[in-house]
Parts: sequence; structure tokens; C-alpha cells
Amino acid sequence: MKRSSHATRVLIALTVGTGALFAPASFAGTPRPACDLVTDPSDDVMGSAPGIDNGDYDIRSADIATDAHKLTAVIRLTSLAPEDPMSAVARDYEFDFVANGLGFGLMADLLTGGASFEAVVYDKTAPGGRTGADLGEIAGVIDQARHEIRMTAPLSLFAPYASFKQTYVDQLMVSSARAVGHDGTTTPDGRASVGSESTALVVDDATSSMRYTPGRRSCVRVGH
Repeated sequence: MKRSSHATRVLIALTVGTGALFAPASFAGTPRPACDLVTDPSDDVMGSAPGIDNGDYDIRSADIATDAHKLTAVIRLTSLAPEDPMSAVARDYEFDFVANGLGFGLMADLLTGGASFEAVVYDKTAPGGRTGADLGEIAGVIDQARHEIRMTAPLSLFAPYASFKQTYVDQLMVSSARAVGHDGTTTPDGRASVGSESTALVVDDATSSMRYTPGRRSCVRVGH
């Protein structure tokens, strides 16, 4: 009986001692997918106006993710109605981030005539808003079922300014704004006045101290 008891104790010791070798991947240090990098309380929209559904501006969370070729940002809202051709008020949404010390923005404008999406790089803060260069149009999805705005840009668009192979993305900021008489004025050197756009009233925003490492697994499906 003593021999049997000793054998049992040895087996238990081996099991405990080698457990880490056979642990599932989640216990072996595999990073969890990045998700909800930006969060924001509900019902905190400022400047309510008659006939305005605040849920369409109410930011709940946001994420950014990359693969080898593309970058996708997602803004999640309490609700999301389609563009209203009868409304004089446009809805602006923006996802800002910093990479390689430069600020970038992905912008969605739900105008009365339809939606447009673009990427910008900011170079300085100017009176009345930031000044930046328009990098070009990007792909966008208005997902009413999920209450999401998804914007996707090729990494090649940012290549002259940031290498996403050797940097992290931080200083995340998301905003929603109401804009009357959307201002598309550009400066004489071809730069567009973007961000606050002088006619837009930011009614909800959220910032985050979280960082995203390019290529890390995410709950965001890049390119969708």
C-alpha cells in the first residue's frame, strides 16, 4: 500500500510541474484580440436639437486594426439612421490616431446627398480647427443593423508619413458632429481645413490611452 501511495504522489507532482507545458494557448501568453480600445458612456450627447436623434451621435465604442495591406477603423453608436435628403444637417464622424508622431484622421460625412469617406494627415493646429492634407478617398460602410461606421484605407496611403511595420498606434480619439452647410474650403496651397470645419458642432467625443500594435489580432475584420 505504501508503494501505491508513493506512486500516486509522484504522478500528481509531475502533473502539476508540467501543466504549463500542456496548457491551452490562451494560458501560454497569447495576446487576446484587441477590442473596445475606445469606450464612451451612453446618453452623453451634447447640444440636443428638435428633430435630432441623439442616438445617431452617441458614441459607444471604437476600434482600429490593420493587416498587411489595410487599416480599418470602426465607430459604434447607439443607433444609426441613413442619410436624410430632407435634412439640412449633415453628420460628421471622425476616428483620429497618431503614428510615427503624426496625426491622422479617417472621416465619414453623412451628407444630405449621400455619404463620403476620406483620410487626412494633420500637420498643425490652426485657429478654429486643425490644418491637414487630404490623403484621398477611402472605403466606408454605414451598417445600420450593427449601428457601426466602418472605414478602410490602404496602408500605402499613409506610407509617405508612417511605417506601420515599425510603430504603434495611439492617442485614439473619436468624435461625432452636426454640421450645417458643410464647408469644403481649401487653402491656396491645396490644403483642406478639416476637423472642426468651422460649421460643425462636436456633440460627442471619446479618447483613449490604449495602444494598438499594427497586425495584432482584433475583433475588427479588416477590410469589411
